[in-house]
Amino acid sequence: MELQGLNTIAFDLDGTLCYYAVSAQTAIAESLRRLECPVDLVGDLDQAAARYNELWYEEELVPDPGKSFRERAWARLLQEHGVNDPVLTHELAMEYTSIRVPGIRLFDDARDLLLDLKKTYRLGLLTNGPSDMQWQKIEILKITSLFDAIVVSGDVGIYKPDTRVFDLLLSRLGVMPQEVLYVGDSHPLDVVGAKVAGMWSAWVRCNDEQQAADVAADIEVNRIGELREVLL
Repeated sequence: MELQGLNTIAFDLDGTLCYYAVSAQTAIAESLRRLECPVDLVGDLDQAAARYNELWYEEELVPDPGKSFRERAWARLLQEHGVNDPVLTHELAMEYTSIRVPGIRLFDDARDLLLDLKKTYRLGLLTNGPSDMQWQKIEILKITSLFDAIVVSGDVGIYKPDTRVFDLLLSRLGVMPQEVLYVGDSHPLDVVGAKVAGMWSAWVRCNDEQQAADVAADIEVNRIGELREVLL
């Protein structure tokens, strides 16, 4: 479809441009081992990883500036297995982060797509998450120079889908909402947030998440590289 007036492409980070090379199962198991915890402290590792990812997603929808999504997800996972220990929760969250974050990787076609888009469009990045963790990922991926503006929610205490954080990105890019396509993998955070803010939206459907009936993405793709056919 033709997106009239489009001159800027903005992206979500996690799950859209990049992924973790270390699985949640492996990171949980190694975190428990390092802290000399029973391997079954949170039950079956596959089930624990699936539940952890669900809890992370739930916590991301209701951000609390006082604690990271990761620590809050760990707290709930442990509590579900009868463990209520704030110190252990913090230590496990820190170990998990130290194991998983350094293994962050761009999807195979992401860098080339960004480089080619930059020749035609202004580029922005808007990512939820704690400041230190998200900036560490951006540094590891070596993508800072590819964007004209970057907003990390943890820096400003406002998180997607709050329209104010989309407005902040628009302000830093110096563009109007109708000039921007926002690309993300979460329907409630990325598609709904962008549409309410007045932007065009592209949904990268890389999981089983369902689209809300009342807010449809303007573009749907199964992987980031498919945007090349639409935008270039």
